[in-house]
Amino acid sequence: MDLSEKLLPAEQEPLNGQLLQINSATSVQPNVLLRTGVFTPVGRRTNTNELKAMDLSQDLVHLEICQKEGYDSVAVKGQRLNVETDFKIWCGIVLVFSKYGYASNIVKLSFGEFAKHCGYPSRRFDKNLRRQIGGSLERIQSQSLTFRRKNAEKAVHTGMLLRAMYDGEEDVVELMADTTLWDLYNLDYQVLVSLRVLDKLPRAEVAQCLYLFFTSLPNNPHPVSFERLRERLRLETSKKEANRKIKNGIKKLESIGYIKGDFAVRNGEQYYLIGQRYKKLDAAVSSGK
Repeated sequence: MDLSEKLLPAEQEPLNGQLLQINSATSVQPNVLLRTGVFTPVGRRTNTNELKAMDLSQDLVHLEICQKEGYDSVAVKGQRLNVETDFKIWCGIVLVFSKYGYASNIVKLSFGEFAKHCGYPSRRFDKNLRRQIGGSLERIQSQSLTFRRKNAEKAVHTGMLLRAMYDGEEDVVELMADTTLWDLYNLDYQVLVSLRVLDKLPRAEVAQCLYLFFTSLPNNPHPVSFERLRERLRLETSKKEANRKIKNGIKKLESIGYIKGDFAVRNGEQYYLIGQRYKKLDAAVSSGK
């Protein structure tokens, strides 16, 4: 396929205004979080306790808090969040607040109900899962958001989640969100993410992250450069090894029937030309059987 043909501008179709079915197998996520490196592969050599900072100014300046207060610089800082567990827990948090949280920014519910919102079956409700969810809530709560106005002494510090509490004796979870960030959960360009598709990629965080990125793209997207994918994945390895992992990850997505496309090279950089994505859950899952 001729890469120059695919580099022509593509018309982006709006995703807002569509009725999306949300349940324990799906979650609506603002695609700003999917396109950026908030959730990344976490390898054995990754220092998960090291705090990482990212500039999300271009992605989050449209939030209501920025529009009202004139903030034009937004940064997130916290522990590395993985896809295997942390993204599932974040999906659960989004679903909980979408169901209960708009009347109050504090929601208290049983561990079992919260785990179901995260996509876990009841047979997984054991001590190990409780430990995993507790650790994940801690990592997500560590994500601090800083809003600043450039060249001015004005800033506000908050987080993706203000407070997370798990009581093992009572077996309850309590979540607290910042009400000024409600629209972080409801950006106009929402996308439907399937937790079940992620489940078909166990222990394949590169493929999982690529899925999150690809599912956030508009219809008829431009060719995606491996440079952009390396930036999204934040792989702590050489360029050659990163490209190999990316290519293998894309092939995994092709093997489960989620995506079809072609690889191409231009000016020494590799690209992936997306031909078709099977966004409907049934199509993606059934193709992988």
